Amino acid sequence: MSDFKSRLLEEKAQLDERMGKLSSFQASEGFANIPTVQQTLLNVQIHAMATYSQVLLERIALMAE
Repeated sequence: MSDFKSRLLEEKAQLDERMGKLSSFQASEGFANIPTVQQTLLNVQIHAMATYSQVLLERIALMAE
């Protein structure tokens, strides 16, 4: 496997881990206790992260061709 592909895989793994942590926080009581504007921004952030994760997945898949 190329070094570049390894870096992409690692980047995606780290991003997915962060998304999991944020998702867990969103389901917690702590999330409900932060200001609404912060909740909204975190919701936007996780959607952006999901898009980024999908882009990384597509790039990795293209490298396999």
